[in-house]
Amino acid sequence: MGFGYFDELNYTLANEDPALETEVLCPSQGRIVAVGGSGARILPLLSKAPGEIHIVDISKAQLALCELRIETLRKLTHEEFLRFWYPLGAEGDPALQRVWRKECFLRMSLDPVSASILERRFQDHDWDAITLTGKWEKTFRFFSRLARIFLGAGVLRTLFSFKTLEEQRAFLATGFPRTRFRALVRLAGSAKTFNALLYRGSFPKNNSGIPYVRYYENAFFRLFSNGLARENFFLQLSLLGGIRNHEALPLEADPGVFMAAKAAVDQSRVFFHHGDLISVLEGLREVDFISFSNVPAYFSGDLERTFLARIRQSLKSGAKLVIRHYLHYPEGLDRSGYTKVTGKYAQALDREKVQMYDPEILEFGL
Repeated sequence: MGFGYFDELNYTLANEDPALETEVLCPSQGRIVAVGGSGARILPLLSKAPGEIHIVDISKAQLALCELRIETLRKLTHEEFLRFWYPLGAEGDPALQRVWRKECFLRMSLDPVSASILERRFQDHDWDAITLTGKWEKTFRFFSRLARIFLGAGVLRTLFSFKTLEEQRAFLATGFPRTRFRALVRLAGSAKTFNALLYRGSFPKNNSGIPYVRYYENAFFRLFSNGLARENFFLQLSLLGGIRNHEALPLEADPGVFMAAKAAVDQSRVFFHHGDLISVLEGLREVDFISFSNVPAYFSGDLERTFLARIRQSLKSGAKLVIRHYLHYPEGLDRSGYTKVTGKYAQALDREKVQMYDPEILEFGL
Protein backbone atom coordinates (compact mmCIF):
# COMPACT_ATOMS: atom_id res chain seq x y z
CA MET A 1 0.00 0.00 0.00
CA GLY A 2 1.38 3.39 -1.00
CA PHE A 3 0.88 6.21 1.48
CA GLY A 4 1.45 9.21 -0.79
CA TYR A 5 -2.18 10.33 -0.59
CA PHE A 6 -2.01 10.40 3.21
CA ASP A 7 1.12 12.56 3.54
CA GLU A 8 -0.81 15.84 3.65
CA LEU A 9 -3.77 17.35 5.45
CA ASN A 10 -6.57 15.61 3.57
CA TYR A 11 -9.40 15.91 6.12
CA THR A 12 -10.27 19.00 8.15
CA LEU A 13 -14.06 18.74 8.66
CA ALA A 14 -15.63 15.29 9.08
CA ASN A 15 -15.66 12.79 6.24
CA GLU A 16 -17.71 10.43 8.43
CA ASP A 17 -20.54 10.86 10.91
CA PRO A 18 -19.16 9.71 14.30
CA ALA A 19 -22.69 9.36 15.70
CA LEU A 20 -22.52 5.70 14.68
CA GLU A 21 -19.32 5.02 16.64
CA THR A 22 -20.72 6.96 19.59
CA GLU A 23 -23.80 4.75 19.52
CA VAL A 24 -21.72 1.55 19.46
CA LEU A 25 -19.21 2.62 22.12
CA CYS A 26 -20.30 1.86 25.69
CA PRO A 27 -19.68 4.49 28.39
CA SER A 28 -16.48 4.30 30.45
CA GLN A 29 -14.69 1.67 28.36
CA GLY A 30 -11.13 1.09 29.48
CA ARG A 31 -9.13 1.40 26.27
CA ILE A 32 -10.32 2.54 22.85
CA VAL A 33 -8.46 3.11 19.58
CA ALA A 34 -9.49 5.41 16.73
CA VAL A 35 -8.06 6.55 13.43
CA GLY A 36 -7.39 10.26 13.81
CA GLY A 37 -8.42 11.81 10.50
CA SER A 38 -9.65 15.36 11.04
CA GLY A 39 -10.21 14.71 14.76
CA ALA A 40 -13.96 15.29 14.43
CA ARG A 41 -14.68 11.71 15.57
CA ILE A 42 -12.40 12.05 18.60
CA LEU A 43 -14.43 14.52 20.66
CA PRO A 44 -17.67 12.47 20.40
CA LEU A 45 -15.71 9.37 21.48
CA LEU A 46 -14.24 11.30 24.41
CA SER A 47 -17.79 12.24 25.43
CA LYS A 48 -18.25 8.56 26.46
CA ALA A 49 -15.45 8.98 29.04
CA PRO A 50 -13.07 6.14 28.12
CA GLY A 51 -10.15 5.39 30.42
CA GLU A 52 -7.72 5.69 27.49
CA ILE A 53 -8.06 6.80 23.90
CA HIS A 54 -5.30 5.98 21.43
CA ILE A 55 -5.40 8.19 18.32
CA VAL A 56 -3.59 6.75 15.32
CA ASP A 57 -2.71 8.24 11.96
CA ILE A 58 0.03 7.83 9.38
CA SER A 59 -0.08 11.58 8.75
CA LYS A 60 1.66 13.91 11.21
CA ALA A 61 -0.52 16.73 9.93
CA GLN A 62 -3.73 14.85 10.74
CA LEU A 63 -2.44 14.00 14.21
CA ALA A 64 -1.57 17.65 14.74
CA LEU A 65 -5.13 18.61 13.83
CA CYS A 66 -6.48 16.04 16.32
CA GLU A 67 -4.22 17.47 18.99
CA LEU A 68 -5.48 21.00 18.30
CA ARG A 69 -9.10 19.89 18.47
CA ILE A 70 -8.51 18.37 21.89
CA GLU A 71 -6.66 21.46 23.09
CA THR A 72 -9.48 23.74 21.96
CA LEU A 73 -11.90 21.42 23.77
CA ARG A 74 -9.86 21.89 26.95
CA LYS A 75 -9.31 25.63 26.78
CA LEU A 76 -12.30 27.14 24.99
CA THR A 77 -15.94 27.49 25.87
CA HIS A 78 -18.49 25.92 23.54
CA GLU A 79 -19.21 29.31 21.98
CA GLU A 80 -15.49 29.94 21.45
CA PHE A 81 -15.00 26.44 20.00
CA LEU A 82 -17.67 27.16 17.38
CA ARG A 83 -16.14 30.53 16.66
CA PHE A 84 -12.68 28.96 16.22
CA TRP A 85 -13.71 26.01 14.00
CA TYR A 86 -17.17 26.79 12.59
CA PRO A 87 -17.71 30.52 12.07
CA LEU A 88 -20.95 31.03 10.16
CA GLY A 89 -20.47 34.67 9.27
CA ALA A 90 -22.20 36.42 12.17
CA GLU A 91 -19.28 37.05 14.51
CA GLY A 92 -18.37 40.61 13.54
CA ASP A 93 -15.33 42.15 11.83
CA PRO A 94 -13.47 39.37 9.93
CA ALA A 95 -10.10 41.02 10.59
CA LEU A 96 -10.75 41.00 14.34
CA GLN A 97 -11.84 37.38 14.14
CA ARG A 98 -8.54 36.44 12.51
CA VAL A 99 -6.61 38.25 15.24
CA TRP A 100 -8.68 36.46 17.89
CA ARG A 101 -8.10 33.05 16.27
CA LYS A 102 -4.35 33.61 16.16
CA GLU A 103 -4.32 34.62 19.83
CA CYS A 104 -6.29 31.47 20.69
CA PHE A 105 -3.93 29.27 18.73
CA LEU A 106 -0.86 30.71 20.43
CA ARG A 107 -2.40 29.86 23.83
CA MET A 108 -2.68 26.17 22.97
CA SER A 109 -0.21 23.71 24.52
CA LEU A 110 0.81 21.76 21.43
CA ASP A 111 3.70 19.51 20.58
CA PRO A 112 6.30 21.74 18.79
CA VAL A 113 6.05 19.74 15.55
CA SER A 114 2.25 19.95 15.62
CA ALA A 115 2.37 23.66 16.36
CA SER A 116 4.71 24.28 13.44
CA ILE A 117 2.59 22.30 10.97
CA LEU A 118 -0.63 24.03 11.97
CA GLU A 119 0.80 27.53 12.31
CA ARG A 120 1.94 27.33 8.67
CA ARG A 121 -1.53 26.16 7.70
CA PHE A 122 -3.24 29.04 9.48
CA GLN A 123 -0.75 31.55 8.08
CA ASP A 124 -1.45 30.27 4.56
CA HIS A 125 -5.13 31.07 5.18
CA ASP A 126 -4.52 34.39 6.93
CA TRP A 127 -5.81 32.94 10.24
CA ASP A 128 -9.26 32.23 8.91
CA ALA A 129 -10.83 28.96 10.09
CA ILE A 130 -9.18 26.00 8.35
CA THR A 131 -12.14 23.64 8.73
CA LEU A 132 -12.87 23.51 4.99
CA THR A 133 -9.28 23.55 3.70
CA GLY A 134 -8.49 19.81 3.51
CA LYS A 135 -8.21 18.11 0.14
CA TRP A 136 -11.38 16.10 0.80
CA GLU A 137 -13.32 19.25 1.69
CA LYS A 138 -11.99 21.11 -1.37
CA THR A 139 -13.05 18.22 -3.60
CA PHE A 140 -16.64 18.38 -2.39
CA ARG A 141 -16.68 22.16 -2.60
CA PHE A 142 -15.77 21.69 -6.26
CA PHE A 143 -18.66 19.22 -6.50
CA SER A 144 -20.94 21.94 -5.07
CA ARG A 145 -19.99 24.32 -7.87
CA LEU A 146 -21.03 21.70 -10.40
CA ALA A 147 -24.24 21.12 -8.42
CA ARG A 148 -25.21 24.76 -8.79
CA ILE A 149 -24.70 24.46 -12.55
CA PHE A 150 -26.56 21.17 -13.01
CA LEU A 151 -29.37 21.66 -10.49
CA GLY A 152 -29.76 25.42 -10.28
CA ALA A 153 -29.90 27.71 -7.27
CA GLY A 154 -33.67 27.42 -6.99
CA VAL A 155 -33.66 23.64 -6.62
CA LEU A 156 -30.92 23.80 -3.98
CA ARG A 157 -32.66 26.59 -2.09
CA THR A 158 -35.87 24.52 -2.02
CA LEU A 159 -34.10 21.30 -0.97
CA PHE A 160 -32.49 22.98 2.03
CA SER A 161 -35.62 24.87 3.08
CA PHE A 162 -37.74 21.96 4.33
CA LYS A 163 -38.42 21.58 8.02
CA THR A 164 -40.22 18.24 7.85
CA LEU A 165 -39.03 15.03 6.22
CA GLU A 166 -42.44 14.46 4.67
CA GLU A 167 -42.18 17.72 2.69
CA GLN A 168 -38.65 16.91 1.61
CA ARG A 169 -39.61 13.41 0.44
CA ALA A 170 -42.55 14.81 -1.51
CA PHE A 171 -40.22 17.23 -3.29
CA LEU A 172 -37.85 14.39 -4.16
CA ALA A 173 -40.76 12.44 -5.64
CA THR A 174 -42.26 15.26 -7.69
CA GLY A 175 -39.94 18.28 -8.03
CA PHE A 176 -36.34 17.14 -7.81
CA PRO A 177 -34.52 16.91 -11.19
CA ARG A 178 -33.23 13.34 -10.91
CA THR A 179 -32.00 13.18 -14.50
CA ARG A 180 -29.82 16.27 -14.02
CA PHE A 181 -28.59 14.97 -10.68
CA ARG A 182 -27.63 11.66 -12.29
CA ALA A 183 -25.69 13.58 -14.95
CA LEU A 184 -23.88 15.49 -12.20
CA VAL A 185 -22.90 12.27 -10.44
CA ARG A 186 -21.84 10.67 -13.74
CA LEU A 187 -19.48 13.58 -14.40
CA ALA A 188 -18.02 13.92 -10.90
CA GLY A 189 -18.36 10.47 -9.34
CA SER A 190 -15.71 8.45 -11.13
CA ALA A 191 -12.38 7.01 -10.09
CA LYS A 192 -10.68 9.19 -12.70
CA THR A 193 -12.17 12.37 -11.25
CA PHE A 194 -11.43 11.48 -7.63
CA ASN A 195 -7.88 10.42 -8.44
CA ALA A 196 -7.30 13.71 -10.25
CA LEU A 197 -8.77 15.87 -7.48
CA LEU A 198 -7.95 13.96 -4.31
CA TYR A 199 -6.53 10.44 -4.20
CA ARG A 200 -3.54 10.71 -6.58
CA GLY A 201 -3.96 7.13 -7.74
CA SER A 202 -4.86 5.69 -4.30
CA PHE A 203 -8.62 5.62 -4.92
CA PRO A 204 -9.94 2.26 -3.60
CA LYS A 205 -10.54 -0.46 -6.18
CA ASN A 206 -14.27 -0.91 -6.55
CA ASN A 207 -15.22 -4.53 -5.85
CA SER A 208 -18.67 -3.70 -4.45
CA GLY A 209 -20.44 -4.92 -7.59
CA ILE A 210 -22.15 -1.51 -7.92
CA PRO A 211 -21.06 0.95 -10.64
CA TYR A 212 -19.65 4.22 -9.30
CA VAL A 213 -22.56 6.34 -10.55
CA ARG A 214 -25.20 4.15 -8.94
CA TYR A 215 -23.14 3.83 -5.73
CA TYR A 216 -23.01 7.61 -5.22
CA GLU A 217 -26.54 8.24 -6.43
CA ASN A 218 -27.89 5.64 -3.99
CA ALA A 219 -25.89 7.20 -1.14
CA PHE A 220 -27.23 10.70 -1.82
CA PHE A 221 -30.83 9.51 -2.03
CA ARG A 222 -30.49 7.64 1.27
CA LEU A 223 -29.42 10.97 2.75
CA PHE A 224 -32.28 12.85 1.11
CA SER A 225 -34.79 10.27 2.33
CA ASN A 226 -33.59 9.65 5.90
CA GLY A 227 -32.90 13.14 7.24
CA LEU A 228 -33.40 16.82 6.60
CA ALA A 229 -30.87 18.38 4.23
CA ARG A 230 -30.83 21.53 6.37
CA GLU A 231 -29.46 19.43 9.26
CA ASN A 232 -26.76 17.57 7.32
CA PHE A 233 -23.18 18.91 7.24
CA PHE A 234 -22.14 16.63 4.36
CA LEU A 235 -25.05 17.59 2.09
CA GLN A 236 -24.40 21.26 2.78
CA LEU A 237 -20.69 20.86 2.01
CA SER A 238 -21.22 18.89 -1.18
CA LEU A 239 -24.19 20.85 -2.57
CA LEU A 240 -23.80 24.35 -1.05
CA GLY A 241 -20.02 24.47 -0.59
CA GLY A 242 -20.08 24.90 3.18
CA ILE A 243 -22.15 24.69 6.35
CA ARG A 244 -24.84 27.34 6.35
CA ASN A 245 -26.69 26.92 9.66
CA HIS A 246 -26.01 25.66 13.18
CA GLU A 247 -28.41 22.71 12.89
CA ALA A 248 -26.06 21.16 10.31
CA LEU A 249 -22.86 21.28 12.36
CA PRO A 250 -21.08 17.95 12.96
CA LEU A 251 -21.59 16.05 16.19
CA GLU A 252 -18.51 17.48 17.92
CA ALA A 253 -20.23 20.87 17.88
CA ASP A 254 -23.34 19.65 19.70
CA PRO A 255 -23.49 21.41 23.08
CA GLY A 256 -24.20 18.23 25.07
CA VAL A 257 -21.48 16.22 23.32
CA PHE A 258 -19.00 19.06 23.72
CA MET A 259 -19.65 19.50 27.44
CA ALA A 260 -19.50 15.73 28.10
CA ALA A 261 -16.19 15.52 26.22
CA LYS A 262 -14.86 18.54 28.09
CA ALA A 263 -15.74 16.93 31.42
CA ALA A 264 -14.00 13.70 30.38
CA VAL A 265 -10.90 14.93 28.57
CA ASP A 266 -8.72 15.43 31.65
CA GLN A 267 -9.87 12.13 33.17
CA SER A 268 -9.19 10.10 30.01
CA ARG A 269 -5.58 9.39 29.09
CA VAL A 270 -4.93 10.50 25.50
CA PHE A 271 -2.16 8.94 23.39
CA PHE A 272 -1.07 9.91 19.87
CA HIS A 273 0.53 7.32 17.58
CA HIS A 274 2.19 8.26 14.30
CA GLY A 275 2.13 5.03 12.33
CA ASP A 276 -0.07 2.43 10.70
CA LEU A 277 -3.11 1.25 12.60
CA ILE A 278 -2.47 -2.50 12.60
CA SER A 279 1.11 -2.16 13.89
CA VAL A 280 -0.09 0.12 16.69
CA LEU A 281 -2.86 -2.32 17.60
CA GLU A 282 -0.43 -5.23 17.69
CA GLY A 283 1.47 -3.36 20.39
CA LEU A 284 -1.58 -2.88 22.62
CA ARG A 285 -3.57 -5.22 24.84
CA GLU A 286 -7.03 -5.21 26.44
CA VAL A 287 -8.57 -3.01 23.74
CA ASP A 288 -12.35 -2.53 24.15
CA PHE A 289 -13.24 -0.64 20.97
CA ILE A 290 -11.72 0.28 17.60
CA SER A 291 -12.91 2.89 15.12
CA PHE A 292 -11.19 1.77 11.90
CA SER A 293 -12.64 4.48 9.68
CA ASN A 294 -12.30 3.14 6.11
CA VAL A 295 -8.61 2.26 6.47
CA PRO A 296 -9.11 -1.42 5.40
CA ALA A 297 -10.30 -0.20 1.98
CA TYR A 298 -6.65 0.56 1.24
CA PHE A 299 -5.28 -2.83 2.36
CA SER A 300 -4.15 -5.40 -0.19
CA GLY A 301 -2.48 -8.81 -0.33
CA ASP A 302 -1.87 -10.68 2.91
CA LEU A 303 -2.77 -7.68 5.07
CA GLU A 304 -6.21 -7.46 3.47
CA ARG A 305 -6.91 -11.09 4.40
CA THR A 306 -5.35 -11.25 7.86
CA PHE A 307 -5.61 -7.87 9.60
CA LEU A 308 -8.41 -9.04 11.90
CA ALA A 309 -6.48 -12.18 12.82
CA ARG A 310 -3.36 -10.14 13.55
CA ILE A 311 -5.09 -8.03 16.19
CA ARG A 312 -7.05 -10.76 18.01
CA GLN A 313 -4.49 -10.97 20.82
CA SER A 314 -4.92 -7.23 21.40
CA LEU A 315 -8.66 -7.36 22.10
CA LYS A 316 -10.71 -7.96 25.21
CA SER A 317 -13.57 -10.40 24.92
CA GLY A 318 -16.61 -8.39 23.86
CA ALA A 319 -14.57 -5.68 22.11
CA LYS A 320 -16.44 -3.93 19.30
CA LEU A 321 -14.98 -2.85 15.97
CA VAL A 322 -16.50 -0.38 13.50
CA ILE A 323 -15.16 -0.74 9.96
CA ARG A 324 -16.44 1.54 7.20
CA HIS A 325 -16.23 -0.15 3.81
CA TYR A 326 -15.87 2.30 0.93
CA LEU A 327 -16.32 0.76 -2.51
CA HIS A 328 -13.82 -1.96 -1.60
CA TYR A 329 -14.50 -4.94 0.68
CA PRO A 330 -11.50 -6.92 2.00
CA GLU A 331 -11.17 -10.01 -0.13
CA GLY A 332 -10.69 -13.34 1.62
CA LEU A 333 -10.87 -11.71 5.06
CA ASP A 334 -10.50 -14.08 8.01
CA ARG A 335 -13.26 -13.11 10.46
CA SER A 336 -12.88 -16.13 12.74
CA GLY A 337 -13.37 -15.16 16.37
CA TYR A 338 -15.69 -12.28 15.44
CA THR A 339 -19.47 -12.00 15.25
CA LYS A 340 -21.12 -9.52 12.92
CA VAL A 341 -23.58 -7.39 14.93
CA THR A 342 -24.26 -4.65 12.38
CA GLY A 343 -28.00 -5.39 12.38
CA LYS A 344 -28.32 -4.32 16.01
CA TYR A 345 -27.58 -0.75 14.95
CA ALA A 346 -29.96 -0.44 11.99
CA GLN A 347 -31.51 2.83 13.15
CA ALA A 348 -28.12 4.45 13.74
CA LEU A 349 -26.99 3.29 10.29
CA ASP A 350 -30.06 4.90 8.70
CA ARG A 351 -29.40 8.18 10.52
CA GLU A 352 -25.73 8.32 9.51
CA LYS A 353 -25.12 11.67 7.78
CA VAL A 354 -22.62 10.73 5.10
CA GLN A 355 -23.87 7.36 3.77
CA MET A 356 -20.88 6.94 1.46
CA TYR A 357 -19.75 3.95 3.52
CA ASP A 358 -21.12 0.51 4.23
CA PRO A 359 -20.28 0.07 7.93
CA GLU A 360 -19.60 -3.33 9.41
CA ILE A 361 -19.74 -3.74 13.19
CA LEU A 362 -18.01 -6.74 14.70
CA GLU A 363 -17.89 -8.10 18.24
CA PHE A 364 -14.91 -10.15 19.33
CA GLY A 365 -14.79 -13.36 21.31
CA LEU A 366 -18.39 -13.89 22.41
